[in-house]
Amino acid sequence: MSAKSITRRGAVTALLLLGFLLSGAALILLELRSGGTRYYLAAALIVLFALLPFAVSFERRYPSARELAVLAVMIAMAVASRAAFYALPSVKPLGAIVVVTAVCLGPQTGFLTGAAAMLISNFIFGQGQWTPFQMLGMGAVGLAAGYLFRIRALRENRILLALCGGLLCLVLYGGIVDLSTVLIYSDELTWSKTAAVYAAGLPFNLTHAGTMAAVLLIAGKPLIGKLERIKTKYGLFQQNK
Repeated sequence: MSAKSITRRGAVTALLLLGFLLSGAALILLELRSGGTRYYLAAALIVLFALLPFAVSFERRYPSARELAVLAVMIAMAVASRAAFYALPSVKPLGAIVVVTAVCLGPQTGFLTGAAAMLISNFIFGQGQWTPFQMLGMGAVGLAAGYLFRIRALRENRILLALCGGLLCLVLYGGIVDLSTVLIYSDELTWSKTAAVYAAGLPFNLTHAGTMAAVLLIAGKPLIGKLERIKTKYGLFQQNK
């Protein structure tokens, strides 16, 4: 498969994701405007729509048993890294594992790792209306990291790796999860209420992003090196690059 066809497929997938997210957000807004209470149903539809193109694209590659095993290990590592800091809600290294996965295995695998890790770990932390948005937020971090860190200068520099990873967590994950609070718990959508929600969530998001950046700064390069050696040795995920 040529590099051009892979790039075109990634662009189509990203456009599908955007369309599905907008459709899902519209469903929630309709529920809010009509006084409905089926927020979780609407949010779950967002996740279904967002995951669908990635799942289909991943399956069409006919991934090998080794690739599925590596994907499962990375998801398990991400879940364990979140569970290990159960008592500290805003200190979670999960995002760093997602970024490392995306850097080495590609944006689609990064998205699936982030979304699956949030869903599975919430069986420990608790499922709720927030789960679909957390899945989308961390999946978006993996997707963006997979594309952003194709720039070798960013992935080779330990400080830039940490800064960019933390920024993705702050903007994408924090932005999407805080948006869920605005959509689900606000009876009337106004700029002032939206700003208040984002302001209240900023300390949490900064701590979360700072933790992710610190983990990437300390352990990002070693983890990327080990995963790259495994990928090269067994010829894994070559079509994701």
